[in-house]
Amino acid sequence: MKTQLISMAVQLPVLLSEARDFLKISHQDEGALIASYIRAATTACETFTARKLISQQWQLTLNNWRGDGPEGVIQIPLSPLLSIDKIEVWTTGAFQVIAPANYLLDNVSYLAKIVPQTGYQWPEPETDVAGISITVSAGFGDSQNDVPPDIRLGLLHWLAAAYDGGQMADNQAVLMAEKLWQPYRRLAL
Repeated sequence: MKTQLISMAVQLPVLLSEARDFLKISHQDEGALIASYIRAATTACETFTARKLISQQWQLTLNNWRGDGPEGVIQIPLSPLLSIDKIEVWTTGAFQVIAPANYLLDNVSYLAKIVPQTGYQWPEPETDVAGISITVSAGFGDSQNDVPPDIRLGLLHWLAAAYDGGQMADNQAVLMAEKLWQPYRRLAL
């Protein structure tokens, strides 16, 4: 399964004003630098936890419906999954949209899954490669207020380590950030 980012988050999970307050910065001179550190902290957190923070849209491309689970059940590698925006399959020379009434989203399981409705059979793509396209939205929500507070606090600690120009490895602020992120870490089972 290929995953490709279609649209990035439009907001940062921490406001610039919050970052300035945490860093005890009163001037407005380094806004771009601080924003870049917030983006770097977000990437570090998303990598560490294997979760997306602010809503983003992704496209998953498959060759067939046989995934890692039972036949026809598609496990989604993105978390937390907000929605399935569209499922398309290549038939009659073009991608055709599958009606949402034909499938269910199981986002209660450890790995979110798309399951066909009882009695529904996924149509087979008429190509051997990249014949299925699934568009999903993943993240805790659309704004920084949707991101759990301890994740946001961890971002601020990571940001402080980066801003202070210290070594990131074995930095106490980075270790604190990872402790705050740890309960949200998704592990491969």
